[in-house]
Formats: sequence, C-alpha cells, structure tokens
Amino acid sequence: MALLVGRHEVPVDDKGRIFVPAEFRKKLPPEADDTLVVVRGSEGCLAAYSRPAWENKAEEMLSRLPRSKPEGRAIIRSMVSHAAEVKLDRQGRAGIPRKLLALAGITDQMVIIGVLDKLEFWSPENSEEFPPLEELAEKLTDFNIDL
Repeated sequence: MALLVGRHEVPVDDKGRIFVPAEFRKKLPPEADDTLVVVRGSEGCLAAYSRPAWENKAEEMLSRLPRSKPEGRAIIRSMVSHAAEVKLDRQGRAGIPRKLLALAGITDQMVIIGVLDKLEFWSPENSEEFPPLEELAEKLTDFNIDL
C-alpha cells in the first residue's frame, strides 16, 4: 500500500460529508472498493483505514487483546462499537456519522492528516497541539532514529 502523508483542511457539510482529497484517494488500494473504516483514534482524533488496512490492524491489534479479561473486552467494544464503514462517492465525498464527528469535537471544519497506513481526522483546534519536530528530536534518539 502507498503511504498516506500530508495535511489538508476540509469543510464538513450539514450532513457530515467531507471531501477526501484526491492525493489520498489515489493511494487507496483497489481492494478497498472506495470504502474507509472510521474508528476512534488516539489523542482525540478519528482514524480512517482502507478496508484491507483495517482488517490487518484489527487482526494485529484487537486479536491480541485478552477477551477473557473485562479490560480487553471493553477496549474491543469501545473501538468496534464506534466504527463505521463509509463509502466514497464519485466526487470523493464520504459521510461520517455525526456521533463519530462529535467524539473528535469536529463540527464544520476538519483537518485530515495522512499517517502512513491511515488517515486521521482532527478538529482544527486539536490538530494544532502537535509539538514541533525539534521538540521531539530527543525522543527520536530514544528510539534509535536519526532524521
């Protein structure tokens, strides 16, 4: 799969529809069938995966959680009960359920960020909270990474 990178601010219409930029749509694999799976993400965003990427992520992450423990079941329920499959129309629009938009504090504007294998949907206010890369440089050395 092609890597999703970049940042775009897009409007959210009254019906919860957004326009997914062509730069991102072109990188969806054909087997995704123009469908994204939108789930609650980390730090208050929504995460949108192509269907194949979501299947991989679900198998990789959710299958490792202990279903025999209440905490494992609660995490699985929390993620999948708020998940929604959304189909992109011919113009590249996708209708995001209002309940999901509300979880991320998204109203009439959204910031879409490509994060390798997924898109993240942020409220414009929360998308400005990322620390500059210079501030994170020390953390990169903790992971043995040089830029």
